[in-house]
Amino acid sequence: MPKETNIPPFNAFNSFKNFKFPALNMDIFLSSYQRNIELMNKTMKIATETTQSLMELQSQYVQKAFDQWNEEVKFSFSKTPLDKKTTHEADTVKSTVADAIKHTQNVSSILAKSNEQVIESIQKCFKEVTDKPSGLGKKGNEKP
Repeated sequence: MPKETNIPPFNAFNSFKNFKFPALNMDIFLSSYQRNIELMNKTMKIATETTQSLMELQSQYVQKAFDQWNEEVKFSFSKTPLDKKTTHEADTVKSTVADAIKHTQNVSSILAKSNEQVIESIQKCFKEVTDKPSGLGKKGNEKP
């Protein structure tokens, strides 16, 4: 019998565990359901952590972009000679493009790691399920 959990959808099935369905082994059915819920919880946790990381990274990137823009506006109105302003703007454009590429690489890296974790979890769960026969279709009174 699967361990008792506090997962609300799973608790709804607790009332069915004493019923005897001739073509369905309820212990195996409930155990399978619980494994699926646990897998969903794990993947949702990974997704939530990834979203938080991306939001923090994006916030830092936008803050840096606004700070750079603010500095550029101040510099453009300064009494610096035109040739230095032009050189400074060219350097700023190069820096901005490099920052954008680095930011995109960081976002891609975070998403790739998240995807790897989710796929690994699914593969592990799938392997556990396929390594042993389920016995789900056996009669409720028979042992798997």
